[in-house]
Parts: sequence; C-alpha cells; structure tokens
Amino acid sequence: MYICGTIGFRPIDIQDLELLRGLHNEASTLLQLGNVDMVSSEEQVAWWKRLAGSERNKRYSLVEIASNQVVGMLRVQNIEQANGNCEIGLDILPSLRGRGYGRASYQCILEYLFLHANMHMVYLKVGNFNERALQLYKALKFEQTGHFKEYLYRDGKYWDYLIMCMTRDVYFNNRGENESRR
Repeated sequence: MYICGTIGFRPIDIQDLELLRGLHNEASTLLQLGNVDMVSSEEQVAWWKRLAGSERNKRYSLVEIASNQVVGMLRVQNIEQANGNCEIGLDILPSLRGRGYGRASYQCILEYLFLHANMHMVYLKVGNFNERALQLYKALKFEQTGHFKEYLYRDGKYWDYLIMCMTRDVYFNNRGENESRR
C-alpha cells in the first residue's frame, strides 16, 4: 500500500468489488462519470479481471489508514509511459464525502505519480456542472487546458467536459502549499 498520512491506496482486492460496484452504481457517483451504464456483479468481476496486468489502466482502493476502511476508488488510466502522462480520477463513498478524503487522495496520487512513476503531466476530465470538484481541482493547481463541447448529457441538457492538467513543474512549485493542507 502507498501511504500519505491518513490515506493510502492499494490494488483492488476481490473483497472490495461489491462495495466499489455499489459506489459506481450510486446516482451521485454515476452521473459524474463519462459513461452512465450501471454494472452487475458479474460485469464488475469481469472488469476487475480485465484490468489485471494492464499497463495502461490501473484501479486502486482508497483506504483510510487508521481504520483500514475502503473509502473509495482511484483511477489511473490512459497511462503513456513514453510521454510521461496519464489521466486520473477518483470516487469517494457518498457517506464519507466532505471529510477531506478527495483532497488527500489527489495529493497522494500526485505525489506517487510525479515522485515515483516518472509522470510529466497528469490530467483529468470533469463536467462543467460539477462546481465542488472544480473548486478542488483549482485549489490543487490543476489548470483548464481544453474541453469537449456539449459532451455530457445530464438532466436533459448537454454539458461541456473540461480537461484540466498539471505538469511536474506546477506540482513541485506548489507541493509545500498543498502538503500543509493534509
């Protein structure tokens, strides 16, 4: 497990699958994702097995260290080692949102990717309707660098899917500021 203070992440274990499937299928999580398809237990297991050994797509269970409780899931995907970039995202269990797990988890994965996985640029995508996430990403020093116009269909309306990036230089320039918030 990779640990950063009170939070850590580890590969998803089989016993995590049902909890993470419930998180994925829960409306407040599902409607933030690019694909709104719910998954069955069988599909969840098949997805987990497909990820095994993938060099381009990784998923991790987010764990609160003190309780050893899974608090969410972390995505590192579209990994391009040759160019040193990847996409990240995470989902926190609805009952545990608002407790700082999102900020701590992003700080942890950014530390891991920039200090140990030799990433140069990390990006994420977010619907322009998700104000809470946008505030967090801006506080972490992600910069909006583009968007997919009217990409997401939610609540009977099309929304832009914003692309936000952070480079290694930005991470190191702001590292102390973000660490003081842990």
